[in-house]
Amino acid sequence: MHITIRAFLVGALLWGGASPHGARAQVPVAALPLEESLKRAQVGGKYRMLLRQIKVEKDRQEFSAFRDFGYHAATTCAEHTDLPKGYWVYVYPYWYIWRDRVGEPGERRAWGPEQATGRPDTPQAGDHQSAWASSTKDDSDEWLMLEYERPGVARSLHIHETFNPGAVVRVTVFTLDGREVEVWRRERPRLPRTARYVLRPTVSERVLTNRVKIYLASRSVRGWNEIDAVGLRDESGALQWATAAHASSTYGVAEERGDRRTASPVGPKELEVIE
Repeated sequence: MHITIRAFLVGALLWGGASPHGARAQVPVAALPLEESLKRAQVGGKYRMLLRQIKVEKDRQEFSAFRDFGYHAATTCAEHTDLPKGYWVYVYPYWYIWRDRVGEPGERRAWGPEQATGRPDTPQAGDHQSAWASSTKDDSDEWLMLEYERPGVARSLHIHETFNPGAVVRVTVFTLDGREVEVWRRERPRLPRTARYVLRPTVSERVLTNRVKIYLASRSVRGWNEIDAVGLRDESGALQWATAAHASSTYGVAEERGDRRTASPVGPKELEVIE
């Protein structure tokens, strides 16, 4: 008798049969491997620049194992707060919140974070529109987050600093389940002897990732601390350049707002550093 009852209950779960209370039982679903889950969340290359990834297992009851929910402006979900606006995709048990829908008109602003994508293209040291710059010179510390086409086990970074270098003090990477892991840090800015510098921090943790976040102590290094490109080298030796970027602030936004005194603002012309 016990064997018969157990067989009936297992069959009901596997086939979505009725529960003892009359409600239709949920079919157990295993979470996809994390790389596969990320690829599924991109919906065939439809979205890019992942801003947040949160785990909400119970939402499977409403959205099944997958849902391309579209643009959503909510700032809270379950116990998660301060969420960004973006395109939400549910791949059990995670919500992925994307900034961009690929194919829509994209911005290529002077000094925007998108200038830090791709290979280095700033011709020389100095204030150039082909590098990312924050909205102000020294008002606050800043960060730059970069996304790469494919996940890899990070080994080192190549951070191309092209104006007022030396402000980078911390690097983190994001695991494929959304956790931020610190992989490099120094206690204070270190100013190079050259006006242009490639910082190559070695990653301290073995982490599979496709997102990197760079923290700058901008208040300690005078002037705009501009970054032209960031390469991610993995354990195989392959070097990727970022395909998307997001930042704490950008001089490009200030230009669009028209809150500068000139239509095409220019940054400082002299290299300014704190000894």
